[in-house]
Amino acid sequence: MRLEEIVAWVALGLSLLVGILLMVQTVRLGRVEKQFRALTRGAGAGAAEKSLAELVVGQGASIESMRDRLDGLHEVVGTLEKGVARSVQYIGLVRYNPFQEAGGDQSFALALLDKNRDGVIISSLHGRTSTRFYAKPIKAGASHMSLSDEEMQALQQAMGGGVKRET
Repeated sequence: MRLEEIVAWVALGLSLLVGILLMVQTVRLGRVEKQFRALTRGAGAGAAEKSLAELVVGQGASIESMRDRLDGLHEVVGTLEKGVARSVQYIGLVRYNPFQEAGGDQSFALALLDKNRDGVIISSLHGRTSTRFYAKPIKAGASHMSLSDEEMQALQQAMGGGVKRET
């Protein structure tokens, strides 16, 4: 074999080696481009022209903005929870007839309680000639005032049963 043939074979071998290396680098570059596109997704128009550092800074600013909005939402939710805790959440109603001469169950006891089981029991005694209303405070599911049987039933309904009567 002549020197020119050996040089040609070496050149051919090196060309094949460079071609294989080129294909490997092309596959690697494709993966990097795919990861870059995934990283810049949602970064807005012109993301391809920005440097990676600019994109990371932009994403950091976006995350910080979202964190601020989330903190604001937590404050709003806290305010709403406080307001809801004081709203009427438990209701009990008992209708009854306290006087045999008056027709129908026109009298009632209505328990209205908040999340802390604080509230009021409103009672109405309906007779032939008059109707009387009473309001008794409730604190933590109990009243310091004496409750009638109907008022206790309304309180038990509102609390789902299990009310202790204070004496």
